[in-house]
Amino acid sequence: MSTPRRALAWLELTPDYHCNQRCLGCYAVQEQGPSMTPRELAGLLVEGRRQGARSLWLGGGEPTLRRDLLATVRAARKAGYDRVVLQTNAMLLAYPDAVTRLVDAGLTDVRVALKGHDASTHDRWTGTPGAFDLCVRALENLARTALPVEADVLVYASSMARLPELVRAFLPRGVRRFHLWLLTAAPDAPPEVTRELPRVRDLVPYLEAARAVEPSRPDLVTVLHTAPCTLPASLRGCLVRASDWGMLVANPGGYTFRLEDSPMEGGRYLPGCARCALRGACAGAREDYLGAFGDEEFAPV
Repeated sequence: MSTPRRALAWLELTPDYHCNQRCLGCYAVQEQGPSMTPRELAGLLVEGRRQGARSLWLGGGEPTLRRDLLATVRAARKAGYDRVVLQTNAMLLAYPDAVTRLVDAGLTDVRVALKGHDASTHDRWTGTPGAFDLCVRALENLARTALPVEADVLVYASSMARLPELVRAFLPRGVRRFHLWLLTAAPDAPPEVTRELPRVRDLVPYLEAARAVEPSRPDLVTVLHTAPCTLPASLRGCLVRASDWGMLVANPGGYTFRLEDSPMEGGRYLPGCARCALRGACAGAREDYLGAFGDEEFAPV
């Protein structure tokens, strides 16, 4: 019997896949490709509210490249969205006027994409020299506002050992919480991407060390699209389940789906999953993860 879906609470809009960075392993980057029109965006905002969504997530690609970003934020607030969250690499927010205009339009939250604790690491993974310095300037600008700032951290096998340093580097810069996104690989991903898939059991000590930066904050670091059985019981409270969001994702070209149905979240249940006490809180194993590491970490609880 399938688990009932949570009522719609979030709408995520991905208007296009244009970006000013070239992060290793990112598939939301295209020079060309479909792009939502302002009319399409307006229609999706209305439809999202009609279905009950009160929170909006603006992603991409890089949404700050959109000329209609401010108009979309204003339209969302006018339509009744209580929260409007911008997920961004923050490079254009290094300009104070850009932040001021977004605040005036009604933006409520910012999620900054981080790849490393220093310029050499961050710029390497983003493929963009100077990206780290612009991100730091953006955080300085955001600190002058009341906007809550959190981080989405894409974790690579070669970067996960520096997670504690990343947390220590960005907490003083105003980042309140760190959400770990484990790199995924498409079936046709090049070797340099598949080599960087992080293994959960290798991540565990660095996750523990990152949480220990502020031991009084159990919510300081969270982990997405990870099967709970692959973590020790002491770390399962870090897990964020896509099904708890109640999020509908709208991509260009008319493609929409519930977040929990994304292959990034899981998808395949193994024979032992049927008797696992955590089955109800699990989306299964990712196919790319099983292809890289096998199924030995997935043991029923």
